[in-house]
Amino acid sequence: MYRKIKAFLMEFDVLLFMAIIFLKVISLNYSLNLMQNADKTLVEGIMGSVFVAGALLLLFNGKSRYKAFIILDILISLLVLIDVVYNRYFMDVTSVALIYQAKITGEVKDSVKALLHLEDLKYIIDIIIFIPLYFILRNRIGVIKTSGWKKRFAMMMIFIAAGYTLSYSSVKALNRDQPDILKTMYDKKYVVSKIGGINFHIYDFYRYITDRVLNAEKLSDSDKRMIKEWFNNRNSVTAKNYSGMMKGKNLIVVQLEAFQGFVLNRSINGQEITPNLNKLSKESLVFDNYFYQTAWGGTSDAEFLSNVSLLPAREGSVYYQYAGNTYDSLISELKNQGYYTSVMHANRPGFWNRANMYKSLGFDSFVNENNYVKDDIQGLGLSDKSFFRQSVEKIKEYKQPFYTFMITLSSHFPYKDENNKIKDILNVGEFEGTTMGDYLKAVKYTDEAIGEFVDALKASGLWNNSVVVFYGDHSAIPFEKRDQLAKLLYNKEDLTPLEWFNAQKVVMMMHFPGEEFKGHNSMIAGQMDLYPTLANLFGVDAKYALGRDLLNSNSGFSMVREGNWIHDNVVYLKSTDKVYDINTGKELNKNDYIKDFELVYTYLKYSDAVIEHNLIKYFEGK
Repeated sequence: MYRKIKAFLMEFDVLLFMAIIFLKVISLNYSLNLMQNADKTLVEGIMGSVFVAGALLLLFNGKSRYKAFIILDILISLLVLIDVVYNRYFMDVTSVALIYQAKITGEVKDSVKALLHLEDLKYIIDIIIFIPLYFILRNRIGVIKTSGWKKRFAMMMIFIAAGYTLSYSSVKALNRDQPDILKTMYDKKYVVSKIGGINFHIYDFYRYITDRVLNAEKLSDSDKRMIKEWFNNRNSVTAKNYSGMMKGKNLIVVQLEAFQGFVLNRSINGQEITPNLNKLSKESLVFDNYFYQTAWGGTSDAEFLSNVSLLPAREGSVYYQYAGNTYDSLISELKNQGYYTSVMHANRPGFWNRANMYKSLGFDSFVNENNYVKDDIQGLGLSDKSFFRQSVEKIKEYKQPFYTFMITLSSHFPYKDENNKIKDILNVGEFEGTTMGDYLKAVKYTDEAIGEFVDALKASGLWNNSVVVFYGDHSAIPFEKRDQLAKLLYNKEDLTPLEWFNAQKVVMMMHFPGEEFKGHNSMIAGQMDLYPTLANLFGVDAKYALGRDLLNSNSGFSMVREGNWIHDNVVYLKSTDKVYDINTGKELNKNDYIKDFELVYTYLKYSDAVIEHNLIKYFEGK
């Protein structure tokens, strides 16, 4: 026993190294204000990464180990320090993709002196001590006894096994707590709060190398030219109805959190769920069959679809993986026409990597939670009523014409009313205490906020000089809660696959100055159609859009990444692998719709190519 303890203590420098790295990584979480989420999984994650780092030192002996000690310490300390400094600017942690995208990280580089604080010395004080110490003691370091190779190898394997087990346990707990978060990385700081900074960066590096290097497909110049020609042929129509009719008008687009279409013009226990949107729909152009097309990226996918008119990434989110790309967007096109462009969302700027992505999309400003007074909290953050009220005050100061893109928050899943503020806002009867009941109350609250928002725009004089768009971003009711949806819509226990599909519509309406266009459009449409529709109205080009101008189309079409598509009255459901008549539910012959399947394949292929190979930069010669 004594020998084992002696052998263990002979590796005191390894133990010291592990203790130092543990303190630095846990200190990172304190610096990022993440300790409110701390639990045993964080300690497991940090210890796991520390054990593996310590195991690396056991490969060396004598002077070489001291050098490895200092080099590893410098690398980890630098990584921690980068996260600390980056967070002070962007309120987020960095990633391989963002470091690679120099145009984004350049802003931090230029401001690094202002962002460094005296307290940051704690991350390098040991290095300042150990480097000179090495030169003082280097002749003695070589004769310090350590364990033999076999014992060190055995200890190294124990450390690696323990490190892997602890890290795996923390990652597994994270996936259980927030499914799919490691695929989308929609909240990098939350990942760090659960598995530690080192594990986050190891996983981030693994994903980047796997997706962007090892599995990256090559694209020849001839392929690039062919794709560009395809877009040019598709979007080169010059004679369009209503072209430029709204040029010079302000544009306000409001993306409503989880606003599915079934809430419109629906009452429960004698009460309208959305009275303000119902009233507004009578004065607006309403798209009754507007399907969401989001995938892994959720809310961020809806933003991307609507402003860029490309499909979501094949895995993960565009906002995280491709934030440094060049994009042809509604924002950049309007900006080229002299519009001031802003995005407003009362959430943390690092969530969904928005702070970085918005720069690539072309927004002049990002008004986020740091720019709002948190005077009224509802759901996940600032209430929609306060958000709209404060936003209008900011918008009034904008130079006109402007384009502002707004994202609401109060109707976000899980729709909990922690402070009982909206408990009695709507009598949901049998749905009380259910996901559906909570959702309907949250929707009712946001609808009230919309009513106040419209009134504020009218009072400010902006309403009559602006096109105002409201649309929902994605579904609200999870598939496993479909029985509640079946009860609300059809008063039955379950939905057929076709009924479930048909329920995946979201609110979509456009209000024009003087009510120039109004009524109901029943054409099948999707979120990627918003950009080309608005582009035509505002007299700009949507050169690389997949969607269609809904005011100049005779045929409806929508699709989602997972494979479902609907063309006019024909729908294909991947879950059943069948084609149906949407009106009768009758199964149709798949072979009669080969062209539709080919179109879906083409859209997916070309959208992925544009995103994954940054083709807009190539197309535009930038």
